[in-house]
Amino acid sequence: MKTKLIIFDFDGTLSKPNKLPNSWTRIWAKIDRKEDDDRLYGQYIRGEIDYNEWAIEVLKIYREAGVNRKLLEEIAKDTLLLDDSDEVLKSLYEKGIKTIILSGGIKNIINFVLGKSEKYIYKIEAQEILFDSDGVVNGITKLNHFIEDKSQYVSMIIDELNLDPSEVVFFGNSENDETVYKTGVKTICINPQGANYKDSTIWNKVIKNCKSLKELLPFIEENDKNI
Repeated sequence: MKTKLIIFDFDGTLSKPNKLPNSWTRIWAKIDRKEDDDRLYGQYIRGEIDYNEWAIEVLKIYREAGVNRKLLEEIAKDTLLLDDSDEVLKSLYEKGIKTIILSGGIKNIINFVLGKSEKYIYKIEAQEILFDSDGVVNGITKLNHFIEDKSQYVSMIIDELNLDPSEVVFFGNSENDETVYKTGVKTICINPQGANYKDSTIWNKVIKNCKSLKELLPFIEENDKNI
């Protein structure tokens, strides 16, 4: 058996690092409401509000600020994939290795940034922003797992695809990627941004300054040898 599934975080992992760590923070920065982001996200993480309450408050502010498709496209244009991404994703696809993007970011932006490379992706698991007829935000899709604990989704997809954890490699870079090790899959930290990358229990390997997706291939090959 060889590696059959690769799961990527998106912001700062499959995409190049940015001074603002993810697409949500870039939206809040664009509308100059970072303090609202900090307040609402903090309440959500502490369990003071649930997802639906968080989404209602976010949508209220976004609509007041006129967040629309054009703004998301502007953010997407400033988001770049790692070098050689199209070539590597195509190669993995042709080898029959499934790739999934598991992100706490925004699916609309991921779709835009991937462009033609999206056809090589098996699935994109991320929240999607919905718009009204005027192109202004009016909804946020809810995922069926807690995005701050990605082990939930990884466990679900392993069962869904009838895989052994040894057949899966996960690439991430931040705190909300750090529970994935509990599933038993190989975990690689790329361009650490908040991740405790020195903890070898959480991360099997680290690439501290990754510029090209080709740099990931030796880790996949190593995993194949160890299976």
